[in-house]
Amino acid sequence: MAIGLAVKEKSLLAPRMANGGLCNLFMTILKNGKKTPWQILNEYPPALVRLLAKETISPKHVRALSDQEVALRAELPVSEVRKLSRTTSWGSVEVSVVQSFCQGCNFDPFKYSDRNKARAYANSSAKFSYLKSSGLWETTFLPIIKLLNATKP
Repeated sequence: MAIGLAVKEKSLLAPRMANGGLCNLFMTILKNGKKTPWQILNEYPPALVRLLAKETISPKHVRALSDQEVALRAELPVSEVRKLSRTTSWGSVEVSVVQSFCQGCNFDPFKYSDRNKARAYANSSAKFSYLKSSGLWETTFLPIIKLLNATKP
């Protein structure tokens, strides 16, 4: 699974890998006030990642992906995609499934440009208009939005 950490010099990562693995690297990041990959992942639960699943048609137009399209891209059964779409935590999901599901949704939580696009879209006036214009709005996307709204603190 791609961690999304940029290391300018190879020599910086090698000693950490040999003397304690990635845990030391993550603790260093945590002490510096930055988020760990696990904290970043928790900000984007499976249901939200599913809502972000879209395909760009042109610079100003996107199309929501169906469960079948996500399943095909993720190489997961449609039933698994539907189950994950209604999950609000990654807690019980295997790492390989997390990676496949995110790839199927065209969203990489460890890629800052994907996260920035998601935040910018959430703050825009559009508010998932590509989902509302989809034929799957009432049967697929609206229940996921209601689920996410119900779990907000």
